Amino acid sequence: MAFYSSISIAYDQLFPLNPAQAEFVNSCFANSVAGKKIVDAGCGIGSLAILLARRSANVYGFDSDSNMIDIAKEKQPQALNLKFNVGDLVDELSGLERNRYHGVLCFGNTLVHLATIDRIEQFVKQSSRLLKRDGKLLIQIVNYDRVLKKKVDSLPTINTDNYEFIRKYNHRSDGLIDFETVLSAKFTCEQTVNSVLLLPLKREELEDALTPYFTKVNFYGDFKKSPLSEDSFHIVVEASK
Repeated sequence: MAFYSSISIAYDQLFPLNPAQAEFVNSCFANSVAGKKIVDAGCGIGSLAILLARRSANVYGFDSDSNMIDIAKEKQPQALNLKFNVGDLVDELSGLERNRYHGVLCFGNTLVHLATIDRIEQFVKQSSRLLKRDGKLLIQIVNYDRVLKKKVDSLPTINTDNYEFIRKYNHRSDGLIDFETVLSAKFTCEQTVNSVLLLPLKREELEDALTPYFTKVNFYGDFKKSPLSEDSFHIVVEASK
């Protein structure tokens, strides 16, 4: 995806690995991912996949952006049970073997880039197909119930030593959102302006997509499993098959 190719060089600084993600995954697998087969769908530059592999998980990470995957492969330590590939969020899952995996992860607000409910449902269906009995689909997106109710038009600007990343929401008349960003390199003054289409997926819509395929669906407000409220910034999901 051109949007992420344009910021891939700065991605590690803008979005460093959040240790709470790994601890959340651990907690969903009885506090150990050792020996678990996990798919990281939309893995970005691979930071979480690498950490899980260091904890003895067998991880397959993929992303639709080839630049991101190139960076992930450069970071990849040797002798880990870890593979990276370029692939579409739905199509890549459909090519993997059914009933082979303990977990499918989709973090970083990746899911809403699919931009239609039908595509969301296809992703959920394919994820369920891959999972073993008692397998889990773990998701994290922005809380769009909050965004829509409060008409949120921006996300907090990210500042690092080298970059400023401005993020705005343009609410469209068709119900979708244009996610508009400006990445500024502080030392060269170069700017990269971009826009990508997002589906403001609400909790009820996500729950409707999940319940036909999963026996238990838990919603949280963050990776620490805090209760989800209308003011939560994120929606984090633990769906058990």
